[in-house]
Formats: sequence, C-alpha cells, structure tokens
Amino acid sequence: MSLTLLADLAADAVHAWENVWLQTAVAVVLTYIAHLVIRGVLLRPLERIADATSNDLDDRLVHFLRIFYKVALVFGLFLVVLKIHGIAITPLLASAGIAGIAIGLAAKETLADILAGIFLITDRPIKIGDRVKIERIGKHWGAWGDVLDIGLRRTCIRNTDGVAVNYPNNILANSIITNFSHDDGPMRVRVRFQVDHDADIEHVCDVAKLAIQRTEHVIDESSEVVVRSLWHDDGGHMHSGILVEGRYRIPNIRERTRIRSAVLKNILADFKTNRIQLSSPTIKVGA
Repeated sequence: MSLTLLADLAADAVHAWENVWLQTAVAVVLTYIAHLVIRGVLLRPLERIADATSNDLDDRLVHFLRIFYKVALVFGLFLVVLKIHGIAITPLLASAGIAGIAIGLAAKETLADILAGIFLITDRPIKIGDRVKIERIGKHWGAWGDVLDIGLRRTCIRNTDGVAVNYPNNILANSIITNFSHDDGPMRVRVRFQVDHDADIEHVCDVAKLAIQRTEHVIDESSEVVVRSLWHDDGGHMHSGILVEGRYRIPNIRERTRIRSAVLKNILADFKTNRIQLSSPTIKVGA
C-alpha cells in the first residue's frame, strides 16, 4: 500500500471524525436553544399566570411540565447522538420498552399512587388547608384532619390528634372524602341518645333543645330535637329505647369535637336535674 493511499485514508478518517463531532456539537447547541425557547416562551408566562392565582393546582402543573420537558430534551438528545455516531437505536428502544414493562410491573403500586395523585391534583376534591373526613381509612388515628400537602405519591393529613399521617394516593382516591371546607357557612352537627319508652318525649325534646341552645358557640335558634327511630334497621329489632337526635349548627367545623362534647355534657346534666333516664342497652346472652 502506497504512502499516498494511507494518507488519503487517514484524511478521510479525520474528516469523518470531524463531521461526527461537529454534528454532535450542533445537536447539543440546538437542544440548548430549544430549552431556552421553551423556558422563555412557554414556561415563564405560565409561571406568571400561576403566581397570579390563589390555588396551587396550576403551580403543580407548571412544576410537572418543567421536569417533563427537561427529561424529554435530554432523552431526545441522547438518541440523536447515538444515531450520529452510527449506533443503532432500535434495539436500544426495544430493550428500553421491555425494561419499562418489567419496571412497571414491579412498581405498579407506586405508579397507581402517582396516577391517583395526578387525579387528586387535577380533580381537586381536596386542597391544602381543607378540613376533611375520610370514611374508608384512618380508623385507628381518626378520620378527621387538615390537609397539609398533596404529593404525587402520598397526601399528608394532620388529624385531630395532631399526628401527621401520610396516606397513599391510590387508597385515598378510592375512599369517600367529605370536605367541610368547600363552604364557609355554618355546619350542622348531630348528637343521638336513647330514653326509656315510657318517657315524656315532648318534655325530653324540650329539655334537650334548651341544653343544646345554651351551649357556647352553638348558633342561636339553630337547635332542634327530633325522634329519630324506634326500630334498629341494621339489627332488625326494636331499639332498647326511643332514639332521639339533637341537631344544631356551629360556625367553625374545626371546633366540632369540643362543642359536641359540651353539648353532651349539658344534656346529661339537664337530664339528671329533670330526672330523665337514658335507656339501658339490650344485652343478648347465647346464640
């Protein structure tokens, strides 16, 4: 092989190497320009709009878009660089797809929590600061609490004991959530008790109503007492007494437990003064 041929081969190799790395540099520069355009033209106006609103939904969506577009740009640049250098990306994409399926099966609970978190953020059944009641979960710590944070995987709620509990979003999304913060108006509270069947029910209702009405923080003229039931629908038998329900309204749902306790104390005290007997429970022995 002549020296001239070797020189030509070396020159072609250097030229090809220069072209490859030149194309790589161009791809990096174009990706950076795309990053500047997306951040300046799209994200910054969205951030200004989100800052001008009082809710946190748009803030979370802008944060999600900020992370998503960066990952997408880096992944796209990686594929372009591989193609420039002559590396086949089809097997890589196939392997990534298989790996993605395996990871998805292994982390299905995490993915379910993330999807549920997105639905909680977009549907907004709750928001930070709301006082909520959760029916299905939280039985041990108490289902009442204030929402502290809504993340993609977990939602943090401080219950009435002052304990911050992190609930998986997938379980939370499938629970019955009562939100007491949607309306700013007064909330109605109920208390139930049973009196003997031979009690003067009109007298019982009058005494209970006055006891409720004189309780501090109960809204004036908001109390009423009604006969709730004589029959136990779930048990299929008569109640051990007449089931009576007192209803009243309070201005702040966060004071519900304390006000309800004061109402019950006043009812018990007034019943004792008026010699009104509460009914004794029915005790079943044997099968």
